[in-house]
Amino acid sequence: MTSQSTTAKHQIFLSHSRQDKWVCHQIREKIEQAGGSVWVDVFDIDAGRNISEEIKAGLRKSDELLVLLSPASIQSDWVKHEAGIADALDLPITLVLMHVKLDDRPKPLKDRRAISINELPDYFDAMGGLMENV
Repeated sequence: MTSQSTTAKHQIFLSHSRQDKWVCHQIREKIEQAGGSVWVDVFDIDAGRNISEEIKAGLRKSDELLVLLSPASIQSDWVKHEAGIADALDLPITLVLMHVKLDDRPKPLKDRRAISINELPDYFDAMGGLMENV
């Protein structure tokens, strides 16, 4: 009998505005190249499903929330909803600032760690190290 590897990938829930879909896709690819797994609503929710319930399930399966914070996502109720659920689940939340200032963070996210989109390569490097320890 052969043993199968049960190594779980580090799962990241990627929150964003649909207006930033292209950038979100690029981030998703980089995370997967680093060995992580990404949950993104546009890829992981089938038509006809209850969006709120699917988001809750996706967050429950995730190890952290990464929020692409842009002028569009600052206005998004869904991004705030996802951050609220992640906070209730005590998930680490990292904000990636894209064309916004630190002071532009919405009130519920004011106390969260934030990095510039230009710092993402360092985040991916750190993630590679994290993947080796899983």
